[in-house]
Amino acid sequence: MKPITAARQRTLALQERALKFTTSVNLACPGQFSNLPSATVWGQLVRAADSVSNNLVEAEDASSTADFLYKIELTLREAKESRMCLVKLRLGKLDGFEPLAAAEDEAGQLCAIFAAIAIKVANRLQQEGNPRRRSKP
Repeated sequence: MKPITAARQRTLALQERALKFTTSVNLACPGQFSNLPSATVWGQLVRAADSVSNNLVEAEDASSTADFLYKIELTLREAKESRMCLVKLRLGKLDGFEPLAAAEDEAGQLCAIFAAIAIKVANRLQQEGNPRRRSKP
């Protein structure tokens, strides 16, 4: 069996980190809500957080570098949405916001990581002459 490369180890570590983020959100989600804003924001947060880890895994199976970039940008958008939902929970003091301070910070860190990956891959595509528009991560 071949040893796992450093690049593969980083990929697996990032996937695990995204999965832990998703799981922390799911475990913190209250079973019942006292108001409509809490239910609405939590529903969106759970969907967005799940999409972060799901899209990251899908990016690994991309059919091309451009497809990988598209999926990483999608992952970044979902991470940003997750972070905004976490901010809304905290600022609005909505149901179950207390245990999520670490998740809000983690969402911000994941956004920074995904943005860095997207920029690096977009720059590489541009250098290779791929006629893809420059995106805004």
